[in-house]
Amino acid sequence: MKDDSKSILRVNNVNLHFGAIVSLKDIQFDTEKGKILSIIGPNGAGKTSVINCITGYYQPQNGNIFFKGNDVTGFPPHKIAQMGISRTFQNPTTYPSMTALEILLAARFIHTRSNLFENLIHFGRSRREEIASRRKVEEIISFTHIEDLRKKPLGMLSYGQRKQVDIARALTMEPELLLLDEPMSGLDDVMKEVMTELIANINRRGATIILIEHDIQFVMGISDSVMVLNFGEKIAEGTPEEVSRDNKVMEAYLGKSGTEK
Repeated sequence: MKDDSKSILRVNNVNLHFGAIVSLKDIQFDTEKGKILSIIGPNGAGKTSVINCITGYYQPQNGNIFFKGNDVTGFPPHKIAQMGISRTFQNPTTYPSMTALEILLAARFIHTRSNLFENLIHFGRSRREEIASRRKVEEIISFTHIEDLRKKPLGMLSYGQRKQVDIARALTMEPELLLLDEPMSGLDDVMKEVMTELIANINRRGATIILIEHDIQFVMGISDSVMVLNFGEKIAEGTPEEVSRDNKVMEAYLGKSGTEK
């Protein structure tokens, strides 16, 4: 384990099962502030289950998850988001009739404190919060280069564009820790270049990133460290160079994969 002063997230001996099916077994790792940690492994290795536990979508049967030194195990997703952790999804499924601008504004709800009455009269704190939210949303739209998508319904966007909007939505929540679930899946080479630059820029701005990805070339080029899962267990962890030479990792990628996540 790393020094706590350098870690923003600590996952300590997390176990998750669904009946007799073991999804995660004694998973333990640290995420260093300002770094990119990639989690890789065959389909069914438990990668998305790790993210679901961190963000409160799944509740582990054993173990603890600490964010900035605070035990957040069992917290609901909205509380996790308010504390500074946001995520994207493999397949963005926000309401297809909503525009990109509406999706980003809705994501700002976790930062609002005005009550129903204040919102009805749209005065005082409610108005100040709306101005602040719109300012932040415009900043994120510019940063993620989705100006031309702002007023288009999600259902009219390409798969790659929907992923851009999903990352913008996550950034609008102002996370210190950003979890990206397979951002490269389904993208062509042009969109992969766009996504690579965007993720690198997010990291340069100071965000810590945990990345799940099957594109090994991308992972090895952008990650500070890599953790490998197989059948719900951690089989390797280290720098990209160290992991790429690990015999267990090579064996896992030679067809000995698990079931679907």
